Amino acid sequence: MTSAYMPGKEISETGCLQREENVRSSIPELLAIIACGAGHVLLEVFSDGISGGGGSITRPQHYYNIAAFILWGAYLLQRLVSVRGMAQEWGFRREGFMQAMKAGGVFALVAAVPLLAYGWMHSRFPLPATFWMVMILYPVWGLGQQFALQALITRNLRVLVPRLGFRMLAASVIFSASHFPNYWLMALTLVAGIAFTWVYEKYRNLWAIGIVHGILGATAYYVVLGHDPGAEILRLFR
Repeated sequence: MTSAYMPGKEISETGCLQREENVRSSIPELLAIIACGAGHVLLEVFSDGISGGGGSITRPQHYYNIAAFILWGAYLLQRLVSVRGMAQEWGFRREGFMQAMKAGGVFALVAAVPLLAYGWMHSRFPLPATFWMVMILYPVWGLGQQFALQALITRNLRVLVPRLGFRMLAASVIFSASHFPNYWLMALTLVAGIAFTWVYEKYRNLWAIGIVHGILGATAYYVVLGHDPGAEILRLFR
């Protein structure tokens, strides 16, 4: 079992990242990802008001999200190339994958019960065939969101919030707030954020929690929110 990395230590697997590098990048990264989330919230409110809107992927905020995904992806690549051992530090590694999958899988099974019960009570079944397409694709988005939550928020909060419990809550509140004013998503991401952050801090593996996030996210969209993003994606190519 791999313990969480603590600020001020070199990464044991590589011995390449120094304390100064971690502290120097922590605050700017944290502020940048919070500003990015705030931009999304402002677009949501400007577009749909504080009551929230529909789930259409053609709304302006979704194009904003795609642009942010690309820009942060470019930043990720730049850091991976310029800082040796960064992939391991962030959690893009093989170590801890199975342990994180097991822990995340337990959470997913527990979380699936109320999600599916809600969907059954609100006549969401049978699910359309597009659900399976989204189930395959969504883990890519889930990985991106977990990179934001864990590598850019949770990891950087270690400098400011050394206690794990408070850090898990703080990171999850920030993550949840970025989904305002979709109150359903805020509630779901708050609970999931706490669980995923605990798994990340224990096993530090983004691949596993990205996959679990994708599965739960796809399920929540269809059975709780009642949206069909798969059908909207297909319409874009017609």
